[in-house]
Amino acid sequence: MNPKINNKYHIISGYDNIDRKQWAAFVEGHSNGTIFQTPEYYEIHNNIPGFQPYVLAICDNTKQITGVMVIIIHQVYNGMIGRFTARAIIAGGPLVKDNDAELARFMLKEYLVDKKVRVIYSQFRNLFELGDIKKAFEAIGAKYEDHLNILIDLTKSEDDLWKDVKSRKRNNIRQAQRKGLLVRRLTTPKEAEAAYPILEEVYKRAKLPLADKSLFMNAFNQMYSNGMLRIYGTFFQNELAGIMYIFSYNGRFYDWYAGSLKQYYHFNPNDILPWEIFKIAQSEKVPLFDFGGAGKPDVPYGVRNYKIQFGGELVNYGRYELPHNRVVFFIMRIAFKAWQFLH
Repeated sequence: MNPKINNKYHIISGYDNIDRKQWAAFVEGHSNGTIFQTPEYYEIHNNIPGFQPYVLAICDNTKQITGVMVIIIHQVYNGMIGRFTARAIIAGGPLVKDNDAELARFMLKEYLVDKKVRVIYSQFRNLFELGDIKKAFEAIGAKYEDHLNILIDLTKSEDDLWKDVKSRKRNNIRQAQRKGLLVRRLTTPKEAEAAYPILEEVYKRAKLPLADKSLFMNAFNQMYSNGMLRIYGTFFQNELAGIMYIFSYNGRFYDWYAGSLKQYYHFNPNDILPWEIFKIAQSEKVPLFDFGGAGKPDVPYGVRNYKIQFGGELVNYGRYELPHNRVVFFIMRIAFKAWQFLH
């Protein structure tokens, strides 16, 4: 570690110890700042069953923030067994001034010795090209894995966007329109409540654990009024058929959660919904739609096959994983596959 780093900077840990206004301004002003490193993203996970948000910041000697890392600790079960399912998810972080590799390394080193972070492993989901910051991850022994993301360029004309959509998907969208499906924003707590059962059905079918309903209602209650969260619904004869949760931040729409009821599949709600949201984003001069994760490039993945039908660019920012207890980490992966099989 560069001794100048230790002399000039120090770590602040914990939400209550960090200047929230300065934190928000740092992320917003950073060229790689995303919703996932904001105070708001931290706050929606606070006091939610199965989640424990945590945050670290780097400050210089003038008390100016020069780095931030929001950590979302997630465990599937409560109690003693829950400790064996606890993992830390860091999306788009660490975020440091000038993408300085030494600052990133300083933060990661401090993170590893922080006694408040008790997890089996940490997963860093990269949302931009890391450049020299890769050296910081290598220094702590994190393992890199290829992982894809899909970005839709909304600065194109609507006609060009439509041309990018695969012909079969265009036909599905036209069919949905002819059948009378409409897309609009959900605006009331009652409508937000009605969206969650759709996710429950989708995740049960996929044999994946789903976050508690309180997370989604917390997000709606805290982020709807400032426009950072939107929920769009697809309706057939006033019945909610499908939904998409969208984060809106700093000129980008992020696909957070989405799905539709199986009984409406023949109406193509999953096809019309993204397309209509693209058009809404364009009308608001939003330049980019982040379709989210698309899996590993060498592993078949149905979600990627679906998303890429809408066009867009496949990018490979990758991920880093760091087991804190390799034996338990290995056992946990086997246990999760067994859970999927039993469910």
